Amino acid sequence: MNILSISKLKKEFNGETLFQNISFDINSKNKIALIGKNGTGKSTLLKMITGDLLVDDGAIHINKQANIGYLSQSVLHEPDHTLEEEMKEVFRSVIRLKSKLDACAHQLADNPHDETLLEEYAKLEERYQFQGGYEYHYKIDYVLSQFGFSTEVYNRKIKTFSGGEKTRIAFAKLLLENPDLLILDEPTNHLDIEIISWLEDYLNRFDGALLIVTHDKYFINKVCDQIVEIDHNTSHIYYGSYEQYEEEKLKRYELQLKRYEQQQKEIAHLQSFIDRFRYNAKRASLAKDRAKKLERMDRIDPPKQSKRKVSMELTGKRATTDVVLEAENLSIGYPDNTLLKNISFQMRGYEKLGIVGPNGTGKTTLINVIRNRLKPKSGRIKFLRRYRIGYFDQNQSTLHHSKTIFEEIHDLHPMFTHYDVRTYAARFLFFNDDLEKPISVLSGGEKVRLQLLLLMLEKPDLLILDEPTNHLDIDTKDIIEDVIDQFEGPVLFVSHDRYFINRIATRIVYLSHDQYYVHDGDFDSFYNQYLAETKKRKNGRQRSKNETSHSQNKHEDLKTIEHKIHTLEQELEKLKEASFDEANYLDPEKGLTIQTKMTNIQKEIKQLEQSYFDILEQTEEEV
Repeated sequence: MNILSISKLKKEFNGETLFQNISFDINSKNKIALIGKNGTGKSTLLKMITGDLLVDDGAIHINKQANIGYLSQSVLHEPDHTLEEEMKEVFRSVIRLKSKLDACAHQLADNPHDETLLEEYAKLEERYQFQGGYEYHYKIDYVLSQFGFSTEVYNRKIKTFSGGEKTRIAFAKLLLENPDLLILDEPTNHLDIEIISWLEDYLNRFDGALLIVTHDKYFINKVCDQIVEIDHNTSHIYYGSYEQYEEEKLKRYELQLKRYEQQQKEIAHLQSFIDRFRYNAKRASLAKDRAKKLERMDRIDPPKQSKRKVSMELTGKRATTDVVLEAENLSIGYPDNTLLKNISFQMRGYEKLGIVGPNGTGKTTLINVIRNRLKPKSGRIKFLRRYRIGYFDQNQSTLHHSKTIFEEIHDLHPMFTHYDVRTYAARFLFFNDDLEKPISVLSGGEKVRLQLLLLMLEKPDLLILDEPTNHLDIDTKDIIEDVIDQFEGPVLFVSHDRYFINRIATRIVYLSHDQYYVHDGDFDSFYNQYLAETKKRKNGRQRSKNETSHSQNKHEDLKTIEHKIHTLEQELEKLKEASFDEANYLDPEKGLTIQTKMTNIQKEIKQLEQSYFDILEQTEEEV
């Protein structure tokens, strides 16, 4: 099914063309990543699709039968709703149906021989079961638990949650709505790695179509099978992974360059013939024919490269196998809050060590302790010797926002001539008038390039980076990855960007809320060996907790569950025998009561069996 078609779409602001000739289709089960530099109009395009912005030219056709879900806090309709009430909004038709079912059951109690009521009840019960009436509360529990919400907060009102929590609540609600097309704008922002990993698995199983604006290359590889890039004001369609997109983009550039150069040679040849023979009586007609051919020629535009390379060298001291940094029984936190205790790890001179983990576990606090900006509560950080540390701050707090780029560079390096400043700035794509821009007006990517330039000029021995790729477009992330990958000295960094971690890290220190874990290797090997197991145990415990809570047996051990199942099976057999009793099957009210009891017991047995296998699985894992 075609869900959405975009044809030759154009958008202008104040007479300036943001983009034009945007064209692509979204069909059932398409999973599309919409990428491009910041400012190319990705979020604008989403707002045009959702009807929040007008179309200047072109067309957007949406299948009238398709249900489209767009992630924003506007998904949350009523701030005075509790969390549970807001989630149940998704299933209001099922809940209304349950009310009708209950009302019909009450009528049957008073009129047990009414065949019309019996038929209506049967139809309502069948519809209720088909629409998931017996499962929807499990779905709510499951999705909310994956986004970090326990049953203890179900009665909290939506307005009492933080902005980030509201976004996660909106996300959970949107997934429960299960639309035909799910539109997401930077869905991995502000989510922990474990939540993102679960989300990727969920979206891979999602039956609908996806349109996702993202700069997360790891997420693209995991979820998307098609990429639509907005580049040089128009759209380009690619298929496959992010790496396949990069290869295909280079091939297209090289092919267009070859075609352009061939045509330029042909144009030069024709023009040369025309210039030589236009006044030659014998060959003037031939020259005229070639002039007409030249006029009719469909000119090929020269290809444009979207990425200009930063020329940068970060050269510290020669890499060494010595232990350059060591944490010994380190406890970190603040006077009234200890975040982690007894952390111990080493870092050698050639290693790039990534500090990863959920928000609030103390990653930035650990960085501040290492930089001696915060005292440890106990233990110590030991350096092999004194190092020149280059620090990259995600908040750009080291930049002087009132200064121009030129002033920032020159004030830190007063011995530089104007030529020196402009030469170094040009290596980071700052040219001419760019140097007179105040830092306060620079884009996020420009500020990152300036920080990298200043780091290079410091000639650091050790790099410490705090979330270096946050909120950056893919091109700027590529710059950072290339620069840090080429640096031969030790690098210590905090990041949630799994693609960056995977490419850069040779060692990982994972911090959780109650422990830490040191792993030698990249992110993929780390995740496979540790996070996957942690996630499995966590999901098993949560699933067991949710399912047994509804059967009031969440604390039962294996023997108790076995006994309960045996008792229920015996009761079920008795009810089956009773259903064949003439006194019961000739009495509609009694027959309905027995059938309802049997259905409920069968469901309870199924839940108990699932709990039994969950506990058994956990026991095997612990062994």
